[in-house]
Amino acid sequence: MPHRVRCCCRGNPECKLCFGAKFYDYTPGPRGWMPFTCPTCEGTATLPPLEGKEPEECFTCRGAKLIDPANPPLNEDARGVLRTIWRIFFGG
Repeated sequence: MPHRVRCCCRGNPECKLCFGAKFYDYTPGPRGWMPFTCPTCEGTATLPPLEGKEPEECFTCRGAKLIDPANPPLNEDARGVLRTIWRIFFGG
């Protein structure tokens, strides 16, 4: 069953994971929720430099090189707090 997971890019249209939709679909495999290589930076943790500028940290993985669907970013509003409390008491 596919799940909709919040993307770390916060709706950036240049994101190759969610394409600016803020959510991406993920289907857990037989081993469960496994991290995967970031499609935006392709596992380098930085974006290619633009015309004489220094490379920037990847906005999709935040420099981690991997996307962990089991630990998505929390909302900045109350839903994030409620989700954290839910995970503490009920798991997931």
